[in-house]
Amino acid sequence: MQWIDTHAHLDSEKFDADREAVIRRAREAGVWPVVTVGADLASSRAAVALAERQAGLYATVGVHPHEAKSVDGAVLDELRELAQHPRVVAVGEIGLDYYYEFSPREKQREVFEV
Repeated sequence: MQWIDTHAHLDSEKFDADREAVIRRAREAGVWPVVTVGADLASSRAAVALAERQAGLYATVGVHPHEAKSVDGAVLDELRELAQHPRVVAVGEIGLDYYYEFSPREKQREVFEV
């Protein structure tokens, strides 16, 4: 059986000290390929950069609904450009999250619809 991790955040600063070792351990454990997920513009850029360096590592680009308040036209334009990268396999984090309401509902809906 092959295991695929479809939602990792390998760009997280938690992995700064041992990111390559984490990736190696995932491969050795048979968890490969891995999709590392962008949750805002910076992490989307980082996810694409990581995916460029590792065969079997893929990226998503997007903005978590909690961060919707920070999205403007320039952010959307860059996300669209990043989404064209051959190592990008999906758009996400994305959606609606009204539990904490870190971003206004109207703004979340606006960003989600784009």
